[in-house]
Amino acid sequence: MEIIPKPLFPSMVWTTLFDDRETLNPKLLALAQQMRQQDQQGVDKSNLKGWQSDNILQTLPAFDEINLRILQVCQRIAESLHFKPGLAFYHQAWVNISPPGASNRIHYHPNCHFSGVYYISLKAPECGSIYFRDPRVASRMMTYPIEKITEFTAEEVMMPPEEGRMYVFPGWMDHGVEENKSDQDRVGISFNVLATPQR
Repeated sequence: MEIIPKPLFPSMVWTTLFDDRETLNPKLLALAQQMRQQDQQGVDKSNLKGWQSDNILQTLPAFDEINLRILQVCQRIAESLHFKPGLAFYHQAWVNISPPGASNRIHYHPNCHFSGVYYISLKAPECGSIYFRDPRVASRMMTYPIEKITEFTAEEVMMPPEEGRMYVFPGWMDHGVEENKSDQDRVGISFNVLATPQR
């Protein structure tokens, strides 16, 4: 008897690693540190013991290169999902600087099609992974009597950080970031992207 599994309603996370990260990231790191020097208070959202800028990177010419890449990656993903042609893509982006001991509580981003993070500087793996919570957990009526966690039974999935790597995921997906247990800052750019009809 053959039993064939068929995945239904997959929750996707897309990832890419930029080839020129060794030249791109030092420029972005300098810009991120400059932003923090100019606004040491930052904003308080999901970050715990960390620093976060306002959602303004999309308005700053100094960040044009990473802004363009964010939109290009999300447009490619949208094409693979058969979004309607001719849509306009808009985004907001911000800097996260997480010193040793900092983390991000579990949260989601409403009113956007894609969310994501691009890692600029970190010390892996001690700096902590981004993790995603299974959206089906709230509707589960029973736990599984398992001896080994699989992709089907896991309640959370960790994605390892890497300098130069971008993760993109649906905005509705619950996610957080583990505590930075390394001895240096974890620095990244987070973003939300919305696809709408051309104005």
